[in-house]
Amino acid sequence: MAKGLNKKEEKEARESRLQQAIANDDVDELHKLIREEQQLLDRLSKDPFPNTPLHLAAAAGKTQVAMEIAILKPSFARKLNSDGHSPMHLALQHKHYKIVRALMNRDPKLIQVQGQCGITPLHYVAEKEGDDELELLAEFLCACKSSIKDLTNRCETAVHVAVKNNNLKAFKTLFGWLKRVHLEEILYWKDEDGKTVHRIARIKVEQLDQQLEQTVPFQIDKLLNGNSKVRYFVKRICCVGRVGRPPPSLSLSQLLSMESTVFEKFKDMVSVRDESDRNIIIAVATLIATATYQATLSPPGGFWGDSSSNLPANSTAVTANSSGIAVEKPHEAGNIILTGSKLYRFAALNSTVFLASIITIWITALPLLTHTRAVYLLTLFVGWAYSTTFRIEFSKSDLHKGGGILVAFWVLLCVALVVPASLSWAYMKYQYRL
Repeated sequence: MAKGLNKKEEKEARESRLQQAIANDDVDELHKLIREEQQLLDRLSKDPFPNTPLHLAAAAGKTQVAMEIAILKPSFARKLNSDGHSPMHLALQHKHYKIVRALMNRDPKLIQVQGQCGITPLHYVAEKEGDDELELLAEFLCACKSSIKDLTNRCETAVHVAVKNNNLKAFKTLFGWLKRVHLEEILYWKDEDGKTVHRIARIKVEQLDQQLEQTVPFQIDKLLNGNSKVRYFVKRICCVGRVGRPPPSLSLSQLLSMESTVFEKFKDMVSVRDESDRNIIIAVATLIATATYQATLSPPGGFWGDSSSNLPANSTAVTANSSGIAVEKPHEAGNIILTGSKLYRFAALNSTVFLASIITIWITALPLLTHTRAVYLLTLFVGWAYSTTFRIEFSKSDLHKGGGILVAFWVLLCVALVVPASLSWAYMKYQYRL
């Protein structure tokens, strides 16, 4: 009996020492206790809804011990205590944001752990109006994209929560992020009462008697009204004068709250996001580019096999057959036999189709530009090689007009490729944060 009592007292003493180690943020003492009793952490967390040592450390703001326990027992980070809170929930409630970020960096999916009433950490920060919570909201969204789809037990997304709590800053951050990641359909999801975010904002506006322009619901409603596809695309087209790169001093939440940059709007308009569609488009465009380039190497009528600089005797004009091909024209070996207006039409049409296929290829690869620079540069070089090949094939008499066609082709190619590239490279300084 005494022996059993001594063991019980030893366990209670270790529990007391563990609590003291947590209070002192003492990692060394934690490991000393584990060496004395390897089952210590599991023994204290065996209940269905335990208040684990990680819960205690997170609530107390003891970062070192909390992260050490999270490393030793990763499952503790997902457990709910009897109040329905995970360690991240407790850290948020006590404003220990250093622990929140540390847990998020170890496992971004912890942002989706549902606590009491189905509330996730994302829902929690969407309700709060502080600057720290706003920045955490932006970091949560970027760390775990799928967290925006989590619902409370009232079928509310984080956007519903922000609107119902009149949290304009949080809504702007959420709204800007949804547009950037193309998840705007979430704005049309309904809660348990069948109300969308827009409907909730409209009801709040109708219930207010004060100056509408000064109210949060009115501003939210105004933002949502401007989200129609027609207005959205018109704004994209008309906003070409906007700076492509936001000021570097802005926080992540401020960046998300801003209007999209020129490059983002341009990319949204022209990019193809479905992978299967993108593969089909690239395959067809590549086939067309190959065919048109081959037509440059093998034009109708072929090439002259010899050189000639003299006109026929007693003749002041070059004759042509019924196909518009010169019969006796001064030429050099390797020049195109086709001449005159038919040559110019062939060059213009073939160059237009080739240019369109090249532009289609890079537009399809635009969303992945940072990873496809080699393809992008090769496309530019292929366009240069195409125009140079055509220029070499023209005879001197056709080079003036034909050269004009190739200059136009080269100018259009440079505008189509270089301008978006310059916008994207200016944008990259802050794109990595999103």
